[in-house]
Amino acid sequence: MSKAVVSIITPAYNCSKTIRFTFNSIFAQSFPDWEWIIIDDCSSDKTLEVLKLIEKSDQRVRVLQTRQNGGAAVARNVGINAATGRYIAFLDSDDTWNSDKLEKQLSFMTKNKCSFSCTNYKVVRDGKKEFFYRPKKKIVTYKNLLKTCTIGCLTVIYDTKTIGKVLMPIDAPKREDHATWIDITKKGYNCFRVNECLATYNLKDNSVSSNKFHMFKYQYIMYRRHLHFSPVKSFLYTCLVSFNKIFRKYR
Repeated sequence: MSKAVVSIITPAYNCSKTIRFTFNSIFAQSFPDWEWIIIDDCSSDKTLEVLKLIEKSDQRVRVLQTRQNGGAAVARNVGINAATGRYIAFLDSDDTWNSDKLEKQLSFMTKNKCSFSCTNYKVVRDGKKEFFYRPKKKIVTYKNLLKTCTIGCLTVIYDTKTIGKVLMPIDAPKREDHATWIDITKKGYNCFRVNECLATYNLKDNSVSSNKFHMFKYQYIMYRRHLHFSPVKSFLYTCLVSFNKIFRKYR
């Protein structure tokens, strides 16, 4: 198989009931030059069987496996290391894209000569639209990301030709995506926002995003372990992130 332009990375764990919706949204892309790398993180249901069937249906699909269950960051890193595309994109196993997502976002990046981009997206719980999310700033910087995470993982594309392959840190559990965007912007590559809603995030009741206490804990851990901030500085930034998240919700 020849190298694709975009490598789409999807960690998969016990998602046999939702993964086909994710695949259908990728298969429907108007930009066809992609490879989909799905990493089964030792699922205990029929996920791997479903993935193998999908892999047989399209030569652009590659199914990999972790040796032991390690979580989303470990699984994504397996995919990033195996990726052959110039661009890296992320889509989790229960989320979806609009059919023109890749085409519009790659066109935007080429036109604006940027190496790191995101888009607007909508959030859905139990099949019902909850809210439309648009990062406030058109250009997201390192300083912005220290205060709040305004970038949805399912909307990100970055260019490995300029940035290189950036792995997700395993010392920031449950907040590895936020830590990754901080790492990229710290290198001097700001994130440019495409002002269109091009993806759908399905929020689960047991997710970290829906549990405020867990979100606070993991946010604090990210500042302490990954960024090596002092306990006081980590606590203050965690409070700031929590406040900004609540403010965005009620605004």
